[in-house]
Amino acid sequence: MKKGCFLTGITLFTIIIAVGLFLYRKYWPELKEASKEKIFNIALNEVDEKIDNLEKSIYQDSLKLFLRKSSRYYKDQNFENAMNKFGDVLDQTRFFINDGKIDSVEFTALKNMVKGYERPTEVGN
Repeated sequence: MKKGCFLTGITLFTIIIAVGLFLYRKYWPELKEASKEKIFNIALNEVDEKIDNLEKSIYQDSLKLFLRKSSRYYKDQNFENAMNKFGDVLDQTRFFINDGKIDSVEFTALKNMVKGYERPTEVGN
């Protein structure tokens, strides 16, 4: 390999790495928040379709509203925490609606699951 080609390659490689690090540090939080919104919307739309196919009950619409409210709550949290906890809620919801209906016990269990995740903020020292 010629000396000029080697130096050009090393220089270009260094510039590409530097630009990549700059973009990562500057725009990663914005990309993470935008992707969180998209993930929540896609997951909610998928679960809403499954809820629409359930046997008609009084808890069907309540479940949709509950999932929308809990998604708004989790959107305010940090990315990893929100994805883990909201993913758990959606997995449990899918498990409950797997039998084709939702009843009061299952709906209450989901509400209690979210309440268990909510922690009061500490006040004081």
